[in-house]
Amino acid sequence: MTRAMLAVMAGMLCALAGWRHAAALRASAARLHRWTEVLEHLALILSEGTSTLPEAFERAATSPLDPDELLLSLAADLRRQPLTPLPSLYAAHALPGPEHDALVRLMNRLGRGSLEMRCQAVSQTAEELALLARQSRESADRDAAMWRNLGFIGGACLTLMLL
Repeated sequence: MTRAMLAVMAGMLCALAGWRHAAALRASAARLHRWTEVLEHLALILSEGTSTLPEAFERAATSPLDPDELLLSLAADLRRQPLTPLPSLYAAHALPGPEHDALVRLMNRLGRGSLEMRCQAVSQTAEELALLARQSRESADRDAAMWRNLGFIGGACLTLMLL
């Protein structure tokens, strides 16, 4: 009885691993989509020309998701350490992921230049991340079902082998 229970539990862990990987693919696509939304909002705020960079970051961050939290952290750091370059502040909070390189380039361009150049940098990064989000969503749609099925089938096979 104990052997059968352990075999079933091992199979369930395999299935869970497949489901978790599928969920991670979908979460990555959702994070990229949220970056696109946040950056489009930030471009509009910056184009008004009435906000400082920390204020613009705070106004653009409207939800409790990772991209918003990162912008809020950057805004707080900019207020505490106004002489520290923005790329250095970003490096302290950088999240691993496909958006990292685009955001590094954005932070380098946001730290200097005219208002028009900053707005253009944000818009171009939003477009780049929109393309990445679309590719990631298509990949997640295709691969998530495969990972779920693979986890389920692998779990079933493992359970049968252990029985």
